[in-house]
Amino acid sequence: MSEVKSVPTDYGRSRLTARTRRRAARRGKRDGRAGIGPEHYARQLERGLRMALEDLRSRFVTRNAAHIDRVHAESARIVTEYDHRREDVPAALARFGGWVSQWRTEVTACQQRGLALAACTDQELAHYEAAYTRARHRAEARARRRARREAERRADARGEPRPEPPEPLQPSDPHAAGGVISAPDEIWTGAPDWMLDEALVRRALHILEQRIGPAAAAAGRGERGTR
Repeated sequence: MSEVKSVPTDYGRSRLTARTRRRAARRGKRDGRAGIGPEHYARQLERGLRMALEDLRSRFVTRNAAHIDRVHAESARIVTEYDHRREDVPAALARFGGWVSQWRTEVTACQQRGLALAACTDQELAHYEAAYTRARHRAEARARRRARREAERRADARGEPRPEPPEPLQPSDPHAAGGVISAPDEIWTGAPDWMLDEALVRRALHILEQRIGPAAAAAGRGERGTR
């Protein structure tokens, strides 16, 4: 069975294209008729989502390599000035805070694009499950009608009374189809501190927090100075 090929190429999209909706509905209809469980499609979608998220983060980090290198270099300078030379360099500290703030802002935007992609995948699964449930309901109704006609044919052949008609088949809930996609992990939902976990950066952030306060340091705020 072919892999799902519906991961959007523009990572900021939060809604499905009409083409993707139609493809998901066709697949749901086909699987529903064939009796294939929706878990298979959900696993394919989840694999595609994980690959897309990994690619998104990799491209983001590569594109912003110069920025994070600047943050790391300034972290080394801050640690050297404050821990080794015991000098106060507020301008350099403010510049460092500004770069950290900008980095976190950009990471947050990337995280939002990743979460939008996850939401898009959930929407696709919902379209698939709706079509799957309708197709399964129709297939089951047809099977019940065939079984009833066969039972009536046998009863007529034996001269027996026809069996009572079965209770009408109730429509199934699309949400109970069974497909589940795991939520994105903490790298997409947690603090925007990508690439800030090296020892020098953590120490520089601690110095920043000591000098300007925890709230400002958490945001990484600061004005760019010249020293």
